[in-house]
Amino acid sequence: MKLPLQIRFTDIDIYGHVNNAIYAEWFDTGRFALLTSLIPDMDPKGKSVVMVHLETNFRKQVLRNDEVVLDTRVTKVGNRSIGITQHIVNARTGDIHADSYGVLSTYDAVRQGSFDMPDLWREKFMQVLEK
Repeated sequence: MKLPLQIRFTDIDIYGHVNNAIYAEWFDTGRFALLTSLIPDMDPKGKSVVMVHLETNFRKQVLRNDEVVLDTRVTKVGNRSIGITQHIVNARTGDIHADSYGVLSTYDAVRQGSFDMPDLWREKFMQVLEK
């Protein structure tokens, strides 16, 4: 899933580039957009997913006038988890500004633990699995 990113005035820090903390917000926005497009009835008060692992590589600064796009892909589907790979890409040059890999685990808010992924969820994730 590709999502154009808007650079806001408040995203720019004293050094003239997008602050690294904003990248985390962008990655979260992309994960949320992907999940809600695939499984719109996921309920954070019931059965949902939570982040259990996250790593980010900052490769090149994003400047105020850059046009950037977030590419979010499911790259792994397990029994109780999915792996998501994301790239912040310069729309003009194709340069990768940052990349991230995260693992989301199923989570039952009532039971306070993980559960086997429902077949419907698995089917949806498998449909977009990057091969």
